[in-house]
Amino acid sequence: MSQTSIHRRSFLTRSAGAGAGLALAGFPGIVSARNVNNRLNLGIVGPGGRGTGRLKRFFTMNRRFNARLVAVCDLWNYRRENAVELARAEQGYAPKSYRHHEEILADAEVDALIIATPDHAHAQILKLAADAGKDAYCEKPMANVLEEANAALDAVKKSDTIVQIGTQRRANPKYRQASRMIAEGFIGDVVKVDFHWSKYSPYRWARKEKDILMARESDLDWNTWLMGRPHRPFDPRIFRCFRLFKDFSSGIIDQWMSHGIDLAHMLSGVTYPLSAVAHGGIYQWKDYRENPDTQEITLEYQKGDRKFLTVYSTNWINGYGSGTRVNGTLGSFKGEAISHRDDDWHFTGTGVKSDGRVADKVPVKGDPGETDHMANWLDAVRRRDSKRLYCPVEAGYGHSIACIMATDSYWSGKRMVFDPEKRIIQAG
Repeated sequence: MSQTSIHRRSFLTRSAGAGAGLALAGFPGIVSARNVNNRLNLGIVGPGGRGTGRLKRFFTMNRRFNARLVAVCDLWNYRRENAVELARAEQGYAPKSYRHHEEILADAEVDALIIATPDHAHAQILKLAADAGKDAYCEKPMANVLEEANAALDAVKKSDTIVQIGTQRRANPKYRQASRMIAEGFIGDVVKVDFHWSKYSPYRWARKEKDILMARESDLDWNTWLMGRPHRPFDPRIFRCFRLFKDFSSGIIDQWMSHGIDLAHMLSGVTYPLSAVAHGGIYQWKDYRENPDTQEITLEYQKGDRKFLTVYSTNWINGYGSGTRVNGTLGSFKGEAISHRDDDWHFTGTGVKSDGRVADKVPVKGDPGETDHMANWLDAVRRRDSKRLYCPVEAGYGHSIACIMATDSYWSGKRMVFDPEKRIIQAG
């Protein structure tokens, strides 16, 4: 264990008995090795669109956890300066400002990081954060390259860091209640999971020309931004719209399926798929994008001696009928991708004639004791208890494996299988 890990462990260690839920006022019993006020010092790497959203969320709850933002890091001057000004407005003083992630990782004052870089950098920076003994809230997908997923998982498990992965639907009280009921056998054995998450969205992840031209090579570090991906000359379109380009993101799979497949794992109690087959293409919005606007992925799972399928489907041409379904031998769960109306969340026995089937309809009310995804992470950090996390690194690894398999299948045209012992993905 590194000296940094030992130092920070003494900082936040004896908080597990501080009380139930988020009742942490005063943090009784915690002795700080860093400062008499026992503050939790955060930094952020990548305060872009998503990262700024996470920062704003943090500032709604930071006082509850005696936390503050002490450092921001971004390769682009524009984003870095905006993050500094946001923090100044929210907490009354400016955090330190770094261009390169190595600098913020070396800052001993930083206890924990929000990692909200483009997709292709998540796993690499998460590994480095764990190596440096820093807790992390890492945006999804945790990884989109298998070797980087394996390395990040190993680094986090080797360290004593508290890592939450940002598939925040795990914090939804209705999904959490549904997962508990399914785990208790309410719908019997799971036989199929379906996600139809579509939307009319012709310009998803594309930007207007004036926004693209804001990015000038002189204001950023393009070579570092590539993070080891195949070299391309500087292209502001790639920099601002990276989710549309296959070397940096798989688009639909990394951004939307990562949420859906993480829910499939949460609701069914599995960790990763046996195999995956993906179809799709650019069927409607033919611009400069490389990643598809329409995809359907079929994944096979095994739980005990039973197998079941999960189907994930998205198109950006017609959004009618989007929702989440889990079919079991005794009934089904229905949830909606966006809706919070109680009637859109229920269990039903419709479609099943077996003895002991679910009545029609059983509402899913949700657990009012559940909390926000970031608040859950800050609570776990304060208590030094990774078992409290809604989405620990193992769950992030599971959705990463599924997404990498789906991406590999799409680009190769082959069925992909995962060997959990060797931790390899191959055609099969």
